[in-house]
Parts: sequence; C-alpha cells; structure tokens
Amino acid sequence: MSLRIDPKETVPSNAERILQSFLDECRASLQNDDPHQAIHEARKTMKKMRAFSRLFRGEIGNKKYRSTNKYYRDIARKISGERDVSAMLDTVNKINEEVDQALCGQTIQHIKNHLTSRKAAISRIQINQEKLLDKLLEDLKEGETVHARWKIKNDDFSAFSKGIAITYGKCQKAMKKAIKKPTTENFHEWRKRSKYLRYEIGFLRHIWKKPMKALEKELHQLTDYLGEDHDLAVLRTYAESMNLENKDEEAALFSIMSEKRKKLQSLAKPLGKKILSESPEQFVARLSDYWKQKHKEITID
Repeated sequence: MSLRIDPKETVPSNAERILQSFLDECRASLQNDDPHQAIHEARKTMKKMRAFSRLFRGEIGNKKYRSTNKYYRDIARKISGERDVSAMLDTVNKINEEVDQALCGQTIQHIKNHLTSRKAAISRIQINQEKLLDKLLEDLKEGETVHARWKIKNDDFSAFSKGIAITYGKCQKAMKKAIKKPTTENFHEWRKRSKYLRYEIGFLRHIWKKPMKALEKELHQLTDYLGEDHDLAVLRTYAESMNLENKDEEAALFSIMSEKRKKLQSLAKPLGKKILSESPEQFVARLSDYWKQKHKEITID
C-alpha cells in the first residue's frame, strides 16, 4: 500500500508519504553492496518518482512539476548507459533462443560478444568514476527540498484529474499517430506515454481495486508489447552500425526481427484501442466516480 494512493488518507498526506518512501527507497538502493544492482534499482525508482510527479502536475503547477521531473531525470541520466546495453543483450538472447542457428547463429554470437564487451566497458567507467554512488546520494540530498515546494490544496480527486487527463490524452494521441504512421519513433513515443499512464493507474489502484487492477494489467501487457518492439528496433540500429561481415546472415536476422516487430505491433494496436477508447474527459470522469464511490463506502464503514 505504501507506494499507492490510500483513499483513507488525505491527498496531501498520501503525496508526502509516497514521495518520502520513494526517496528513502532510492537512497537505500544506492547503498547496496553490489554497485550494478544499486544503479539498476535506483534508476527504476527515479522513473516512478517522475511518474508520480506527473500525476500531480495539475495540482502543483507546471513549473514545480517540470523542476521535479528535471531533478530526477538529470540524476538518472548519469547511470543510464549500462542498462541500455543490458536491454539489447536481453533482446539478442531471446532471439538466439528462438531462431535456427544455421540461419544467423554466428552473427547473433558476434553481436552478443560486441554488446558484452561494451557493457563491461561502461560498467568499468561508471563504477570507477570517483565515488559515483556517493555523488548520487549527495545529489539526492535536495530531494526533500524539491518535494517541499509542492503545495497540494485539494483533498479530493481534482488533485489528480488534470494530470491524468494530460497523460491519457497524450497517450491516446501517440497511439493514433503510431497507427497512422508506424515509424519506430512514433511507436517509441506511444510506448513512453503508455508507461506513464500505467504508472499513474498503479498509484491509483486502490480507489476501486478490481477495475483499476484490471486496467493496470492491460496497460502492463501493452507496454510489454511496445517495449519489446522498441528493444528490437534499438538492437537493429546497433547491429547496422557494426557493419556485419556476413550479409546473408544479417539479412536473415533482420528479417526475423522485422516479423517479430510486425506481430508485436499487431497485438498492441487492438489492445491500445480498447484501453484508450474514451475521451480524456470520459476517462477522468470514470475514475472520479470510482473515487467518490470508494469514499462513500469509507464513510459508511
């Protein structure tokens, strides 16, 4: 419950509790004895912190939202390199398990070796930077000051409504653009917007648990489809930059990747249309009704 909005608490109390919990979690992650795990967990937590600020952007105002978002984004960027390469390695390993090795096995192994070497080099740079984790912990000392600038006055669903409407509307717009013009960039944008919406719905799950949990599950599936599609696109771009020698195997590998992307996009489109079938106003009104109904139950209890 600690990282979700509790309808039994006031909205300002929820915000204060969750912000502090995220900050404490991030600091604890950075004190992990395994620096690689520390960086991975801290980066994930900061993504969620940024998503939480989006939920309140209408309540705290764009200036405070942007300053909070920038604060955590800038810290996270210092530790993003290794994770990006890890994602490509995960993708190439999945492909390796599925394909006929006779078609492109040598090329896949060559890409894996290249990525493994790059990951090791990035890791050495990051971990060997002078007291990197200590620097990140130092950066996070300003967290409470950043959070203290939030001024939450509304103690009802209106504190979230504008933030949700913006996130939902941008996600819907990104989906329509990706379907109309299915470029890698457009699908990547749809993926980002879907992830933002998924996080926000997750924070609000307990306002009406059954339908919100189902919606969060659907959004998770959507972001999985779009995320895998994006990972394949990034891997292909990386492989192209390697100027692979075996052009027959390269062509076979790229063909397999293209087919996988087509399948993932064909799965994402109908699911996205289902999730994003309402207008932003209708969507927010439905969630607001959940909030009101939940508070009626709390009052009766």
